[in-house]
Amino acid sequence: MSSTPDITGILENTKELDRLRKEQEEVLVEVNKIHKKLRSSPEVVEKPGDTSLSQLKNLFIQAKELSESEVTVSNIRLAQLDSLLPSGQQRGKLEVAEGNGLKRKRMKAGSDVTRVPPSIRNQMKAYASLKGEQVAARMTADDAEQDEWLVVKVIHFDRETKDEKETDVTLLYDDASVVTRCPPDRRVEVLDEESGDDEEGGGQRTYKLPMSCILPFPKRNDPSTTQEFLPGKHVLAVYPGTTALYKATVVSTPRKRKSDEYLLEFDDDEENGALPQRTVPFHKVVALPEGHRQSRSCDKERAFKEKMRPILMKGHERPLTFLRYNRDGDMLFSCAKDHTPTLWYADNGERHGTFRGHNGAVWCCDVSRDSLRLITGSADQSAKLWDVKTGQQLFSFKFGSPARSVDFALGDKLAVITTDPFMERTSAIHVKRIAEDPEDQVSESVLVLESPNGRKRINRAVWGPLNQTIVSGGEDAVLRIWDAETGKLLKESDSEVGHKNTITSLTKSADDSHFITGSLDKTAKACLWDMRTLTLLKTYVSGVPVNAVSMSPLLDHVVLGGGQDASAVTTTDHRAGKFEAKFYDKILQEEIGGVKGHFGPINALAFNPDGKSFSSGGEDGYVRLHHFDSDYFNIRI
Repeated sequence: MSSTPDITGILENTKELDRLRKEQEEVLVEVNKIHKKLRSSPEVVEKPGDTSLSQLKNLFIQAKELSESEVTVSNIRLAQLDSLLPSGQQRGKLEVAEGNGLKRKRMKAGSDVTRVPPSIRNQMKAYASLKGEQVAARMTADDAEQDEWLVVKVIHFDRETKDEKETDVTLLYDDASVVTRCPPDRRVEVLDEESGDDEEGGGQRTYKLPMSCILPFPKRNDPSTTQEFLPGKHVLAVYPGTTALYKATVVSTPRKRKSDEYLLEFDDDEENGALPQRTVPFHKVVALPEGHRQSRSCDKERAFKEKMRPILMKGHERPLTFLRYNRDGDMLFSCAKDHTPTLWYADNGERHGTFRGHNGAVWCCDVSRDSLRLITGSADQSAKLWDVKTGQQLFSFKFGSPARSVDFALGDKLAVITTDPFMERTSAIHVKRIAEDPEDQVSESVLVLESPNGRKRINRAVWGPLNQTIVSGGEDAVLRIWDAETGKLLKESDSEVGHKNTITSLTKSADDSHFITGSLDKTAKACLWDMRTLTLLKTYVSGVPVNAVSMSPLLDHVVLGGGQDASAVTTTDHRAGKFEAKFYDKILQEEIGGVKGHFGPINALAFNPDGKSFSSGGEDGYVRLHHFDSDYFNIRI
């Protein structure tokens, strides 16, 4: 009969239960062995070829599968045993079982806590208690080249997540939507307490991240909550003065220092070519996550990062705006927002002198071919001529608006100066005649070119080949070629190609045949153009806004510099803001290396005319002079 109990089936299921429990015990023994190994030698996981963590993961997966199988077999055997009871008891028992089943279903629907192992349940309680606390959060996608960790505040922990499958989570960060695939995981809602830097007005942002992307910090007032990291141990720590975390190596522990701070060396933290030791409070240091992805220099970048050591030149009190070498390459002129252009020796970075007279930020400069005269443009609504040898002011061109850009013509008998829109005045290009004798100098313009889009600032204007044309670019993202004699507009760049946002910089090649521009495009790129036809030749994608560009006179290399907008830089350091000079192959358009160092956006770049060195100026007020070593000249793609 169909209702006859299946005694054989009950016995087989009992044996199966015994087997499953025995296998679980064996798995537990192996788990404990690995736990013991990791407790006694935690550094073993950092050794190449070690598989302890992957073995541990596989054991937990196996334990989970065995546990689920045990539940299934137990339910089958329970049903088989229930069939042995008399019908009345059977019905009552079934009603109770059904009631329990309904109760279990309601518990499942209401909360996932009943379905997770005790260890996970405890972890969930710990995460739920983090509300209002600062934690470290991984803000990058699973397939990113390197992990980016930031300090954020927990505002909610979603214990009630019901999705048991992989889910796509979209994170909005740095004006880009990043989709990352996360395993079944509860979500932690966090607040990035730093303002955003998007053009539409920033503001604090919230994110929903899986538990696996969150690392709690030790309690500030309870050192016992932290794990002591011994010297030589790799950790993840908050870089001093920022809200970003990076991989670091422990130099000394709080116990040995008799303080509450670790002494650390951060990876890739160059200062004067060395790895400085920095102090970080114990409650801002956590264990380095398994599989942490840190950027590594490839062979073709080593010429930039391993041997080349910069000379740091501190002569300005405010951010740099422009750099210019003289024709012989033995002098370097720097402009900054501190009103005082400065002259340096280009070989050793020694300061030679300053040019005092401006009452506003100095935006640009140029030096004559004989290195005797300097011209500067300033926010004080003037452009000034200087004697390079004595530092004396020779003449001042007065305008009714800030002078943004200056450029000597071939032969130094003319200069082009651009002015900003101001009050009722529009942006314009002024051509001035430069007299040999300062006594004969006059302020009248030979030619004035009004911008077709007058309320948009012209950021740069330079002379074309043989002084026949003038090339300009600015906030309207349009490049224009003007006839230098008649003032007629000859060409405009196609709006369908090239830049879509403010052109920030424009630099000519040594032979005046082509020029390069940088911009604030969303695509963060620089473009190479033909000087006569405005044909777009090459495009170099930077990944960050480009503030400055330059071209090597010796090799087919271009260098781009920029970073986050200065107004958005608060506690983001030189790595999080991507403040590095990036080098590209001019022909192949491929990135070949980068030079880090500035603690803020790079605003100025210049190659020495001999091609053997370059300099950069940043928002941090430093000029960094880099002499290339021999490896640089042997870089191959």
